[in-house]
Parts: sequence; C-alpha cells; structure tokens
Amino acid sequence: MFGLLQPDKVKVGQRIKEIKESMNLSFTELGNRLGIKKPTISSYVQGYALAPESVINQLSSISGKPVGWFYFGDIEEYIADYLQLKGQNRIVQEHPKVVKAIKEEFYTGEFKNPAWENEVGYPCEEFMDDYFYELQQEVIKEEIQKMVRDQIKKLPIADELSKQKKDEAVTVITSGIIEYMDVAGEFNYEKKDDMIKLVKQEVEKYDFFADSNFEDRYLVGKLINILADQQKTGELINRLSEELTNKSFSRKFGGEELIEAFETLRPALIRIYSKVNTDELENWFRKDIR
Repeated sequence: MFGLLQPDKVKVGQRIKEIKESMNLSFTELGNRLGIKKPTISSYVQGYALAPESVINQLSSISGKPVGWFYFGDIEEYIADYLQLKGQNRIVQEHPKVVKAIKEEFYTGEFKNPAWENEVGYPCEEFMDDYFYELQQEVIKEEIQKMVRDQIKKLPIADELSKQKKDEAVTVITSGIIEYMDVAGEFNYEKKDDMIKLVKQEVEKYDFFADSNFEDRYLVGKLINILADQQKTGELINRLSEELTNKSFSRKFGGEELIEAFETLRPALIRIYSKVNTDELENWFRKDIR
C-alpha cells in the first residue's frame, strides 16, 4: 500500500489522539465507535502498533479527515517528508515554495491525471519525483543567478560596470553553467557548495569588457547578439523590409532612429533569455515536420 515513505506509528497515534480529543471521547467511547476494545485503541494512540487500514478508514469517516492525513499529516508535510527521505533536506528548508508548488500541481495542474494519486489520496511518489526534477532546475537557476550577482559585486572592477553589463554577464554566465550541469546531469541542490565554486570560477574568467555572446541556436539569443551591433541591426531591418515591403531599408532620413528603436528591445530579450529554459525556447520555434 505504501511506497518508499512509510507511516510513522507514533505520529499516526498522535493524530488519532488529536481526533479523539477534538471529539471529546474517551478511549472506551472511541473504541466503541470503531468496534474495538480500549487496550487496542490505546496501543494505536500510544504508537505501539500501526492502526490497520480498516480502522483508519473508519476514523476518516467519523472525523471528516482524509485517510492520507492519518498516515502522513497534511499534504505539504507528506511531500516534505518524502523529499527529505530522498535526501533533499536543503531545498525543502531553504525553498518551501517547492513543496507548495508540488501540492498545487497535484490539485490543479493543467494536465492533472488520476494516476498521480496513490491509495491514500496523496501524490504518488513517481509524480513527486518527476515534478520535483523540473522545480529543482528552476530553483538552481535562481540560486546561480544570485550567486553570480554576489560574485560580481565583489570584483575590483564592479563599480566600473554598468547595470546592463552586469545583467548581461549574469545571464550569460548562468546560462553557461546551467548548460554544463544539464549535459553533466548534475542538477542537485544539495551540492550547493559545488555550485558556489563553479560560479566563482566562471565569474573570474569572464571578460566583462568584451561583447557578450549569447547562445544563438534559438532566435532569442540570435536576436540579442544582432541587436548589440548597429551594422547587424540595420541588416536585419533591411531583410525585414525586403520581405514585408519589397523595399530596401536606408539609414538616411531618420533611419538611424529605427535602428535605435530596434536596439531598445535587447534588454527585454535578455530578461526573457534569463528566465526561459532551452527546452521552452526549442518549443517556441519548432521546425515544421509535416
């Protein structure tokens, strides 16, 4: 009935006691309702024995509490206990939003599936494993961005760098580290100390005064690189003009202003680049395979 996470007899007993006291029942009275003797119900409450499924089902019926609550507490406690059992103590403690996100996805996810639910009505372990992997990557990306910003602040040249240069560096360095971790299969928040070392190395070798080069396998990165250069931006506008109007673009008569207008898109594109993972970017611009 249970998976890797097993009910704690003592905690189950405490929850039964909580129900007994909330209903103002003695051991004998509760035992009578359940059709079992006082010593038996007492052994469950004191955590000497795990109440069987039939008793838990009865307790659920008379109390209105879900079966899963008696075995594992509320759903967030259950999720947190499972993740910690899998060795994910640090992320549970430092990012409680992960537990809440798994709960939210279980109840209201866009592709909610009955197979996500286990025998006691809580998220099955396979579902938690799959969704946690996605969430962990998001958390790691956020953490690396923070680490990179912190390391940049400590640089002797920090005051010489514009906000734009810093933002670009954060995005490029973070993207490179995430790419490396993805290829190496090293997405594990528990290895936070290793991430800090990696960030320090990448920040130290980054050239802040050279033009930032973004990954251009996808359109967003390619556009960011193009819009950093006036000549390339003008060529892009010319291609668009010829495609849309059959006319060439000229920089004369205010054409430079149009180039500048296009270049103002670059910071917004960098923000998108910093938030969206490569899988999403690939889905945005899929090849037509018909």
